[in-house]
Amino acid sequence: MLHWLKWVININLLISLLLFYTTQLKSQEVPEGMVFVPGTKFHYVQINRWREGLEITPYEEGPIGDAYVEDYWVELGDFYIDIHEITNQEFKEFLDATGYKPKWPMNFLKHWKNGKYPKGEANHPVVYVDFWDAKSYAEWAGKDLPTEAQWQYAAQGSDYFLFPWGNEWDAKKANVRSKGTRPVGSYPEGKSPFGVMDMVGNVAEMTESFQDDGWHWFSYLRGGSWFQSFGSLWYTENGLLTNQQRLKFWWLNPGFNRSPAIGFRCVKNVK
Repeated sequence: MLHWLKWVININLLISLLLFYTTQLKSQEVPEGMVFVPGTKFHYVQINRWREGLEITPYEEGPIGDAYVEDYWVELGDFYIDIHEITNQEFKEFLDATGYKPKWPMNFLKHWKNGKYPKGEANHPVVYVDFWDAKSYAEWAGKDLPTEAQWQYAAQGSDYFLFPWGNEWDAKKANVRSKGTRPVGSYPEGKSPFGVMDMVGNVAEMTESFQDDGWHWFSYLRGGSWFQSFGSLWYTENGLLTNQQRLKFWWLNPGFNRSPAIGFRCVKNVK
């Protein structure tokens, strides 16, 4: 009996060591410009302002007033996530390599001139791209857009922070309510627990969240942006958002879906 017990203990120890070293190897083989995020059972809590609602989910009084609240556990596998939002320079490399042209070109890279991004903005996040432009880039790079759960876990970590750096707002750690984008990584003190930059402000980020409710097409944006709108209850505010909030982005057409305040970053699932 004792011999059998020792054998079981040794096997369990061996399995634990193998899992530990497998995780270590994965974290050491991180693609350039990305960070490793280990898989976990993640408590996903999403609090939507009622204007981002209009969907069949529980309705209750939340910390931001009347809100649609999603609360569930989700199993996340290991993945890598881009440290920075995709930049003008990186998107230019994609265009040069593929010759990509969108099916609907209206407002595509509207701020570029003659195929070139504005001088001095190589490291600014690329904007005036839509969901399909972002998906095409991700496919070329061998990556994907993050799910909302992947994005949120990378932003708040296992401590479930309201902001990437903690639970207290600090305007010196993010680009919000400003006059435009800034170079990625301009706020190193605002990084998330995994070292991901600019997850609040700069540009709102697209996620793998396309939905069709039978009346509208829409997807969800995360992180808020440099721009915050005022003047109407029905405006999508953008601007400052916590890690638990989202923006419901109504799709009109590809041209109107391109914005100076929306960009993206990518993930790569670990197999």
